This record gives sequence, C-alpha cells and structure tokens, in this order.
Amino acid sequence: MNAPQTGPEDHTAAEDQDAGSPACVMSFNANDASGASGIGADIATIAAMGAHALPVVTSLLIRDSAEVFESHEIDAEAVIDQARSVLEDITIASWKVGFLGSAEGISAVAEILSDYTDTPLVSYLPNLSWMDEDAQMAYLDAFRELILPASQVLVGNHKTLTDFLLPDWDAERSPSARELAVAAAEHGCAYVLVTGVQLPDQFIDNVLASPQGAVAGERFE
Repeated sequence: MNAPQTGPEDHTAAEDQDAGSPACVMSFNANDASGASGIGADIATIAAMGAHALPVVTSLLIRDSAEVFESHEIDAEAVIDQARSVLEDITIASWKVGFLGSAEGISAVAEILSDYTDTPLVSYLPNLSWMDEDAQMAYLDAFRELILPASQVLVGNHKTLTDFLLPDWDAERSPSARELAVAAAEHGCAYVLVTGVQLPDQFIDNVLASPQGAVAGERFE
C-alpha cells in the first residue's frame, strides 16, 4: 500500500505512486444492473486505461436496457465511510464523479473532494429526466455549486449539457462544444467532453473542448 494521503499538502499522486503500479482512480457512481452506465462501466473504462478503480457506490438504479425507473440512494454517511476508509491508505491519481443520487449525496462527496483539491476531477452529468422535478432541480443546483467548480473536465451528452449550462439558449442552431466550454469555464471548469453532437449525413461527434476551441474529436456513423 502507498503512504496515507491526508490532503492537498501531500506530494502529487505521480510522485507517491510506486514504480510500476497502476494509478488509482476513485469513482463515485450509482450501481447500474444493466451495465450500461454507473460504477460497472467506470470500472471497465478505468481498467481499459491501465488504471485501478476504487469504486464507491452512491445509489442503486432500478432500470432496464432502455430507461431508468427509480433510484435508491445510499446514506450519505455510508458514502463518506466507503471513501474515507480507502483514502486512509491508498494514494489516488484522480477522481471520477458520476450520478451521486441526490443533493445530499453531492454534498457528501464534495466534502471529500474539498480535502484533496490538487487531485484532478472528471465529472459526468447524466440525463436526469426520469427524476421528480423538485429532486432534479435540487440535484442540478448542488452539482453546479459544489461539483462543477472543482471539475477539470465535465462530460455529458450534447443536449444534457446544453440544458444545464445554457438553459436560455434560443438560437436555431445548437451550441458548439466551444460555447458549452465557455459556459462551463464561468463556473471554474476547464474543459467539456460533449458526446452525441449531431452532424450531417447521420454522423455524431464526441468533442473535447476548452473555451478556446475544440481540442480533439471522434466521429461515428
């Protein structure tokens, strides 16, 4: 095991990481029994990148292959205990935040993140249309206030990020990834990874962008 990581004053994760051992990424996300998203997808993705996942379950999604029906939140204290126990003796290289269950879950995770401000955070905003309107608004408000400013990269579907970052957008065309990045930067987030951007001729694009413009992209038919 690596030396305890007690806060942002510690050495960087790269300096602390044992030679030859994989980087550790702590992921906060829901358990999705369909495997389409959530903690299972995070573990697979992190492993595919050659890193080791430290999964912290924040809620249980009830869904099929097409839609989410409901979720059952994990108690905020249990979320904190899952993370703190691991963080006591494992040095992490980065965070991944997915669906945190509720505004209270966001507050619990943000409390942990605030102790490690030098560790980069990738956050994902899912489509929350299945949630009760009041719960959805509370979640988005908490995410905007507590998670977005701490994020290095915000990931989400083109429409989801447009509704979240540019709710008053009324132009006939959809906003570009750069315009979404400009809006995210106003909250302190350096980059956006916009998925599902509709292109002509039945193509879609996934675009990584900063306020200065597109950094990279990958098109699919």
